[in-house]
Amino acid sequence: MNFLGYVLFLPFIVFYSYILGPVLKAVLIPGGLAILLLIMGPKAFIYHIKLALDDY
Repeated sequence: MNFLGYVLFLPFIVFYSYILGPVLKAVLIPGGLAILLLIMGPKAFIYHIKLALDDY
């Protein structure tokens, strides 16, 4: 029974790690930044993004 569990579980882990995870990051991160832009306004948003990027 454990073998059947691994056979069913491992493909979902691979799918999430290598396909769904990067797709979600590509969609959710820019979407979250766009919502912040709408909430804060462009001037404050750009100011805080510049502060965050100055550390790099």
